Amino acid sequence: MLKRRFFKKNSEYNTEIPKIVVNGTSGDGVNYNRLKDNVIFSSDNGKNKIFQFESAVSGEGKSTVVANTAVALARSGKKVVVVDLDFRRPKVHKIFGVNNLNGITEFMLGECEEKEVIKTTEYGVDVVNRGKLTNNASIIFTSDKFKEFIYSLREKYDMVLFDCPPVLLVSDYIHFSPLSDNVIFVACVGVTRRSQLRDAYELMVKSNPRILGTVITYRNSGKFGSRYGGYYNSRYYRGVKSNYLED
Repeated sequence: MLKRRFFKKNSEYNTEIPKIVVNGTSGDGVNYNRLKDNVIFSSDNGKNKIFQFESAVSGEGKSTVVANTAVALARSGKKVVVVDLDFRRPKVHKIFGVNNLNGITEFMLGECEEKEVIKTTEYGVDVVNRGKLTNNASIIFTSDKFKEFIYSLREKYDMVLFDCPPVLLVSDYIHFSPLSDNVIFVACVGVTRRSQLRDAYELMVKSNPRILGTVITYRNSGKFGSRYGGYYNSRYYRGVKSNYLED
């Protein structure tokens, strides 16, 4: 179980930006290294490279898990790239400290080259950010150019990690599953209800993915308790315009 105590406050609403915590010695780092080992084992000697991280709702710690798993993989010698596919509330560029310019959107519009989309970070992990606001992400995800881009990443990297939006809030998972080799669910104690996880799973299996299992995270009940999931999800779409436009 990964304790979700590694956040920094970002606003009066307690919106949280995940942080990199893998350092090889902490309890959290050990847990991420265990997850890393399972991901490597599931790759079947490099045959399965693309891992799609999903959650039922928001606030479950998915982006935290993706980022720290990527760092653990990189520190084990793997060439890793994280692709931010949550076009409504992108976080990857904030976690890794890169700007949100020249992302997938700009590449799809022909405004930048593929090499400009891939950013290097101090953690040994490359990232692909979303870029500027687009009104219809599904047009991007269903295009041949997007698929060719993902195939290109598959050839260049040992591991490609997709940070995807919540299944019960956005149907984009339908477009990602055919491109990925494995799906990992993230669920948070006190946030995710069993019914939500079940509903998300039932939706996912319709796209015929290879679901490996679920990573359980934990949030201290405190102020928000079991109601925190509803609080966060009600804000998933609220204020996304300003989130989109941030660098």
